[in-house]
Amino acid sequence: MQQMKHTRQLSTHSRVVKELLTRYKDTFTAFCELLNNSLQAKATRIDLTIDYTGNGIQKAPMTRIELTDNGMGVAASEFEDKILLIGTNVKKDGQGVGRFGALQIGEKMTIDTVAFDPVGAHYTRLHFPLDSSTISSTLSKVNLEYDVEVMKKKANSYYKVTIEKLHHNRQGKIPLRNRISEKFSSDAIQQSIFEKYPLQIFHREVQFTVNGAVLDPSDFVIGTPALKKTMYVDLKGTEHAFDIHFYQVKSALHKVKIFFYIDHAGIKSVAHEFTYSSDWYTPDLGTWFIYLDSSFFNSGLFRNIDLDSLGDEEIRNLKEFIKDTVNDFFKANNKRFEKFIAGLEKDSAYPASFDSPIAQSRELLFQKIAYIVEDDYKLLDQKNEKIRGLFYSLIDKALANGHVEEVFAKVAGLSDVNMQKFHQLLQQTELENIIAFSSAVAAKLSFIDFLYELTYGDVAGVLLERSQLHKIIERELWLFGEAYNGCPHLWSDRKIGNILEELRNKYLNYQPSKEDENLVPDVEGLDNITDLFFFNEKVLDNEDREIMVVELKSPRCAIGKKELQQIDEYAFTVENYPGLPRENTRYKFILVSSRLTPYTKSKMKSSREKYKVPFLYDRKAEKNIEVWVVEWGELIELNKRKLGYLSSRLEVKNRSVKEKFEAEYGNIINEKVAARLTRNKSSLTV
Repeated sequence: MQQMKHTRQLSTHSRVVKELLTRYKDTFTAFCELLNNSLQAKATRIDLTIDYTGNGIQKAPMTRIELTDNGMGVAASEFEDKILLIGTNVKKDGQGVGRFGALQIGEKMTIDTVAFDPVGAHYTRLHFPLDSSTISSTLSKVNLEYDVEVMKKKANSYYKVTIEKLHHNRQGKIPLRNRISEKFSSDAIQQSIFEKYPLQIFHREVQFTVNGAVLDPSDFVIGTPALKKTMYVDLKGTEHAFDIHFYQVKSALHKVKIFFYIDHAGIKSVAHEFTYSSDWYTPDLGTWFIYLDSSFFNSGLFRNIDLDSLGDEEIRNLKEFIKDTVNDFFKANNKRFEKFIAGLEKDSAYPASFDSPIAQSRELLFQKIAYIVEDDYKLLDQKNEKIRGLFYSLIDKALANGHVEEVFAKVAGLSDVNMQKFHQLLQQTELENIIAFSSAVAAKLSFIDFLYELTYGDVAGVLLERSQLHKIIERELWLFGEAYNGCPHLWSDRKIGNILEELRNKYLNYQPSKEDENLVPDVEGLDNITDLFFFNEKVLDNEDREIMVVELKSPRCAIGKKELQQIDEYAFTVENYPGLPRENTRYKFILVSSRLTPYTKSKMKSSREKYKVPFLYDRKAEKNIEVWVVEWGELIELNKRKLGYLSSRLEVKNRSVKEKFEAEYGNIINEKVAARLTRNKSSLTV
């Protein structure tokens, strides 16, 4: 038995390894690339071993991942071309880098493989460890060493990848692409593998095991999957054959999930998935996974999961095709729901106001919820039409205001089983999101009107609210841009806050004067309303953090030359202050007042021509610092235009639930229900 050590030298650096070779959207996708390699090697068995740990010191729930297949393996004479030759087209439809996906999960991967070597007509065993943490960050020579053992007897071929030093267990911030996916958890891993490879598992083409447990199709699928063969016609008139597989899955999700299959180098695998709301799906049908298999989905289209490359019109056309196909399937399999809807729409108590676009969407969700309610109350069997009218009115009006669950829990008193069905319905449907959005638009429009009164209207009667304006604005950061929509008030380091406030008191705390031409006349009675200041911290999508500082000038102070000088000095000091963080941190300073002087308007016009961004006054690119200057009137008008457009599209009616009920259903609301709505008026108002 011969054993030899081989060395190959490469010129590379850590960026190549950590970026070029770890390019997948998440760690589970990178792991699936390893599974694809096993399938391409004609493996009929793939064994996965994961060392889970309950040690609280470890950030990830595991310390080691090992994948072994019984495929062809890699022979010693082919090892350099198939494994070490990086970024070449040694594999059909690929660049030969998928086998390094392990390095996206952990710093160290080890390959052990046995294969028949046609060059020497014998079997070889090969051992190759690669630790990316040892590769320099600068361009340098890297020695890749591997051991080859020539075997005297015939052996079973295999290919094993062991991943250690998981990135998620390192100290410091973990890049998003290196975070251990939740799909690796002990509770989710089997289901996650099934979702990616249902055909291989269901047809028993490949036997997967996880820590010794075999993934049996009967553990996942109920009955026999349905197959629908159909044709999709694209916008150019070209027909594409589609095989659509419908699996009813053993799962408590009670959702419909759609998966796009692709054929990548001869292997069928999932490239994209999303949750779908079918008009004819109801939670009592259970969980369904639907797989779309077509040559229309090619590997190039989904290499970066980029549907946008199809174009907006083609995407809409494709979505309509999917929607119609899925609806037809569930309509054929949900005769009970179809029969219920036919009876419901004929009922005299059925709400008659489903006419606007948002109401039409609400009607569908209303029908599904009424279907769930029917199990508990048998409303269509009730002779008293007013009882049905009350319940249907509660459903419809609560839907319009986004408080259905509260109404059902406190007023309708649904059983636990049907409350669970109802909750699952709201979790899976896109319609609820649309309805909730319309309520959010109405609430923002109301806030805009309120803000205008505070800044420009008769504020003498609301001095208390105006003195707390900074607390109000902290909860409404969407005023400053869509990126802040839903952003909560967040602050993690009081020391930084103290520094920012200390610098503010030094540079921005100032009384306007006639000499500085920034004193606003006609503000009698408002002298006691001072400048206001607050700061907020936000984690950005790329995991940098942004510190936003807002200075709200008093109604007496216009933003003039003096204020611009102050904010310049403040930004310069922050830029050079040694006690403030720099790495992965952005600063955004916003100066706001009810008026800008002519001088400031001239400066802002120049800034807009320079940056092409409204309200951006200055940008210090090297230090990631931006200064914004804005007049309340401009900010309010900008947001009103956005919200006004959405409001006209959604036809939002800004009235409380109680007002709507009293105006439209006063004859059927008893005192008990009215009292409940009165107590909850603040939370039920649009």
